Amino acid sequence: MTPIGVGLSSGTLPAASASELARGVRLVSGCGADLRIGKGHGWERDGVGAGLATLAAAGLEVFFTGIGMWLGGRPDARREHDELVQAPPGPVKVFCRSQPDAGAVREQLATAAALHRELWIEIHEGGPGAVELTRLAARTGIGIVLDLLGLLRTGGATAAQLDAMAPHVDAVQVKGVEVGADGVRHRALRPGDLDVVLRVLRSGRVRAVTLESRAGRPERDMKVITEVLCPAVGRTPVPPTREERA
Repeated sequence: MTPIGVGLSSGTLPAASASELARGVRLVSGCGADLRIGKGHGWERDGVGAGLATLAAAGLEVFFTGIGMWLGGRPDARREHDELVQAPPGPVKVFCRSQPDAGAVREQLATAAALHRELWIEIHEGGPGAVELTRLAARTGIGIVLDLLGLLRTGGATAAQLDAMAPHVDAVQVKGVEVGADGVRHRALRPGDLDVVLRVLRSGRVRAVTLESRAGRPERDMKVITEVLCPAVGRTPVPPTREERA
């Protein structure tokens, strides 16, 4: 299995500047990040280009970026073009309507391809569940970002459904969450939360696993990720240097 990237989502440290985010990634022994654009996160306060340059100078990989675009509705072509242009060439995470219009999806994928952007759909509340999303990915070739909270909010998945989805999953966002009658509660990550991830990793397609923690303990959560996942993906965590810890 090809080693994959492990790191943080900018949603874990939303107020951090690009340099602070880079340091945060290094402190948890990560090698990269996923970045949400247009969300008001601190990494882009001096502009997307400047933020990307800072992360690159720190030797970090940007696994994918994310924008607010929704696939499957008749698009506002100008707005979507502008959103895509903000993102760097490469993988761009988007959302998908629960019953996407096939023609609209074709148009949006064509626009992205012309701009050298590769669209990945995050499984997300308001979008298709595991079965429908897998069918869409199989039909169009689009990648999937498996978000653990999004999976819960769209009905979960059986083992067989996860196995069917796995060959289409390019990235996974993990977080410790519980969904109850009173809503979502964020908590520290537990090893058992990663059973879903371990199952999907068997396909060998996943390129990155990122932590999007809102429980306030990214160091502890990333320790769980590295202890459980790194042996499974053939990656040895790189500890931060003395200067990075300072």
